[in-house]
Amino acid sequence: MNELLKTKTELPCPGGGYSKIKTTYGDVMKKSKLSSSKGEYRLKSQYQSKMRSTVNKMESLQKKFEKEMGRAQEDFYEAFQNVISNADVVIKR
Repeated sequence: MNELLKTKTELPCPGGGYSKIKTTYGDVMKKSKLSSSKGEYRLKSQYQSKMRSTVNKMESLQKKFEKEMGRAQEDFYEAFQNVISNADVVIKR
């Protein structure tokens, strides 16, 4: 998930200026405000907390997926070995 938190994003200037606020998702979760020359976003901690919770959920789902994928791959290779080892061998002369 570190890659996600390091992903750069741009927010429109809250004051209507041309320059955008360049930030990362990690900064949006941590900072209390994001500023530009014409205005700022004051970030509410309750929504940042929800964002952190969803990131944690994504991390746990990723770990679970990796574990289940590893098991599925082991099962696949075991099934493959069973198919090959239990096949009838026909030798042509």
